[in-house]
Amino acid sequence: MSEIITLTTILEKCEQVTRYSTKEENQAGTLAHGLIDMESSMRKIIEEHIPKLYNSNIDSEQIDDIILDIGEELRHILYHIKDTKVYNHLIDEDFSNES
Repeated sequence: MSEIITLTTILEKCEQVTRYSTKEENQAGTLAHGLIDMESSMRKIIEEHIPKLYNSNIDSEQIDDIILDIGEELRHILYHIKDTKVYNHLIDEDFSNES
């Protein structure tokens, strides 16, 4: 909890973040919570899930489970991207034309 408070205090100095705040929601707090959660999900993907895929003895069922686990972490990250107004531009972009 102290990480969230510390990061919120830092982010409250940023006009790019605070301009989206309302009486009901402090965007610095929303972003701080989201960044900390996203960091945790990214660490799980990088430090736990992907290394398991390099196991030469891994079977297809284990691969399926890991791919699902990675998907759940990505879903969690996407939730936090959508939860903050600071990153609305990412949601509005059209990625269908990218190769």
